[in-house]
Amino acid sequence: MSKLVHISEAASLAIHSLALIASSTVRLNAKKISEILHVSQNHLAKILQVLAKNDYLESNRGPGGGFSQN
Repeated sequence: MSKLVHISEAASLAIHSLALIASSTVRLNAKKISEILHVSQNHLAKILQVLAKNDYLESNRGPGGGFSQN
């Protein structure tokens, strides 16, 4: 049976990342999210940067930084 809807890997990672961040009570960084999703940290970081740039996520740098719901 063929797929009902085809989305890119990047779109899938964006959706899964948004769901993880929304359900988390703490900030999650790209490393932690990539470990949970078992994907490349560098690829995921680029996707998260696009989401933050377009105001889907809030991004903070530093030791206590990470991504949170906007």
